[in-house]
Amino acid sequence: MQKLRDESRMFAEMLDTCNDKLKHTPEDTRSIRLRSVIYTVDKMYDEAIADLNVVLKKSPEDLSAYYLRADCYFNKEEYDLAKQDYLRALKIQFQDDKEETEFIEGYTEEIISKATMDNEKEKSRIRKILEHEKNRVILSYFPDFK
Repeated sequence: MQKLRDESRMFAEMLDTCNDKLKHTPEDTRSIRLRSVIYTVDKMYDEAIADLNVVLKKSPEDLSAYYLRADCYFNKEEYDLAKQDYLRALKIQFQDDKEETEFIEGYTEEIISKATMDNEKEKSRIRKILEHEKNRVILSYFPDFK
């Protein structure tokens, strides 16, 4: 990911392009999603979260948006919110997996919204998964940086 961060000029230009497009078509989810990825790479977590909120309002089953927002919350040390989005992502990711059905059905939105990060071991495990998922999402937009 450092290679991506080294491309600051490219990201600045892409961010300008997204912002220009959104001035004319403020509902363009693709541009909002791309801008959230750029913000995430640039560690502009508040801005990324704001954009991801818009994406999730329009596409509440967007797995990648939940993982990215969870990563942003985690980096802001808002661990409970990170865990809640992580669980939402898992629920979407495994909704068609018969082996995971029992696990997933136990996590209603009410339970998820009250979930807390319980200990350092859990924090470490979730951090690794979120880092992997963030990299997967980012590299899907920028495959030349593998």
